[in-house]
Amino acid sequence: MASTIEIIVPELGDFADVEVIEVLVSVGDTVAREDGLVTLETDKAAMDVPAPDSGTIGSLSVGVGDTVNSGDVIGTMTLEAADTAAPGPAEEPSEPPPNAGVTTPVEDVDVSGGTQTLVVPDIGDFTDVEVIEVHIKPGDEVAIEDALVTLETDKAAMDVPAVAAGMIESVAVNVGDAVSEGHAIAEITVIDSAPAAEPA
Repeated sequence: MASTIEIIVPELGDFADVEVIEVLVSVGDTVAREDGLVTLETDKAAMDVPAPDSGTIGSLSVGVGDTVNSGDVIGTMTLEAADTAAPGPAEEPSEPPPNAGVTTPVEDVDVSGGTQTLVVPDIGDFTDVEVIEVHIKPGDEVAIEDALVTLETDKAAMDVPAVAAGMIESVAVNVGDAVSEGHAIAEITVIDSAPAAEPA
C-alpha cells in the first residue's frame, strides 16, 4: 500500500534562509533513498537535500532562488511501501571467527626440545630498522634474555633478547639488514623457553 511522506530540509547548523540554487528532480520522478532532490548553497559550501526514502516525487514547493531553513517542508513523495527504510546490513557486521588473523607471539609458546624461530618483537612504530650488530652464530648456546642482535633506530640502539634458551641452528640476518616486527632472526633448538602468558 502506497503512502505519502513530507520532504523536509535537514539540520543546517547555524545557517538560516539558505538559497536553493538547483532543483534536481521534477514531480513524477522516481528517486532512490539518499538521491539529491535540491541543492542548497550557504556562504561556506553547497549541499544536496537527500530523498528520505525511495519513491515518486508527488510535489515540490520550492524553486531556484527560494530560501529555506532547517525543518522546512519542500515537497512530498509517494512510497511504494511504508517500511522501505529498513536498516542496512552494515549495522550488523559479521563477527570474524575466533582468533582470525591472530598470530601467537613466540614468547607465548612454551616449546621444549623442538625448533623455534626467534623473531623481532614489537618495536613500536619503527619499520625497516637496521641491524648494526649480530651477537650469535650457528652452534652458539644462548640463555633467555641473551642479546641476539642489536638494532638501531633514529632514536636509539636496542638489543633483541632471546625468548628461549638453546642452541642456535641458523642465523637469518646480517649486519646492515633492515628488519621490522615479526622478521625472523634465527632458528634455535629449544632447551628452555619463556613461560607462556597466562590466559585472561
